[in-house]
Amino acid sequence: MKKHHHIALLLVSFAWLLIFIGRITPATLLVQIVQDLHISTVSAGIGLSGMWLLYGIMQFPGGSLSDIYGRKKIILLSLLFFILASFSIGFNLDFLTVILTFSFMGFAAGLLPAPSFAMIAELFGPTKGKALGIHSTIGGFSGLAPLFLPLLSLLIGWRHVFFVWGFFGVALAVAFWFLVSDTSFEKVRRPQKEMIIIGVKALLEKRTLFLFIINVIITFAWMGMLSWFPTYLQEEKACSPEIAGLLFALMLSGSFMIKPFIGHASDKHNRLVIMLILTVIGAISLFSFTLSDSLVFLAISTFLFSQTSAFYPVRTSYMLDFWTGDTAGAKLGVFRSLVVLVGSPIAGIIGWAKGIYGFSMILYALSGGLVLTSVLLAIRLYYPEKD
Repeated sequence: MKKHHHIALLLVSFAWLLIFIGRITPATLLVQIVQDLHISTVSAGIGLSGMWLLYGIMQFPGGSLSDIYGRKKIILLSLLFFILASFSIGFNLDFLTVILTFSFMGFAAGLLPAPSFAMIAELFGPTKGKALGIHSTIGGFSGLAPLFLPLLSLLIGWRHVFFVWGFFGVALAVAFWFLVSDTSFEKVRRPQKEMIIIGVKALLEKRTLFLFIINVIITFAWMGMLSWFPTYLQEEKACSPEIAGLLFALMLSGSFMIKPFIGHASDKHNRLVIMLILTVIGAISLFSFTLSDSLVFLAISTFLFSQTSAFYPVRTSYMLDFWTGDTAGAKLGVFRSLVVLVGSPIAGIIGWAKGIYGFSMILYALSGGLVLTSVLLAIRLYYPEKD
């Protein structure tokens, strides 16, 4: 395998790591931000919803623009917007600027995934599953952020934390510009309207629509936990902020060691089987949170749930098995945009429902959704689609 392929994989993965850390920093430091700006948690939650919304909307432009202008340029554009968003958040003044700057962070992050996945698939071909697993593993180190972010914020202030991410973004963008060559393919010269139509038509294919439904249900679970897990631990399990941060870090990074192995296994075996196993683990772990307040039990449940994050690189490998060529970015972009857009309201829904039904009922619902997903995957395996 060519050396520059590995360099490209590492730098794309580090870009994802940095941008993912940037996305979870607002949620991790929400208490400090709310207190400093004198806004309510509900108001801050609206800002987080804006971030998810823009993250979803920009998935398609990220993919289709990379089909037209090349993967490298759009990845660099994402890094540039991330740099600007990081500095902008550091200058937040009130509720309105929180919404605008958090949304801008989502805008920047949303541009990155589709061209990154497409570049990796084009570079590594039949071993893309393993490469995407490595990419996801490096991104998984972002899960360690909740361990050091509170201390870093205490030392330098939450505003300067975002300034640090901005400077890291500058360094990474420079390295990417000089060290990575664009993947060699004939760039698409089609109107954006046509690219949207191509992406929507791909989504309406039977196997893609099936995977879309599966993905939305899993995204409900992951977005919900990303948004509310630390709060759940503190309010329902009486965990201290430090313990909640530790368990949140475990949820985000608990699977980073095994993702390359899962990716490699998905290259050798039916990817739908791997997705089924991961979904069953997710359903069991979500239900188990309601069974005990023991820290050890919570840690085990959190670790099990963290393994389900490997679903996403396996799903991407599965889709890129039949989405190849010069429109793969647009198709993947439309798919990811719609998945995130449909899933983005879950944070607000949970914020409303927890006051009425309690966190436990929410976990039952999310676990039940994953049980349904497992059943659908099992049916598809038993009655495979005929080409």
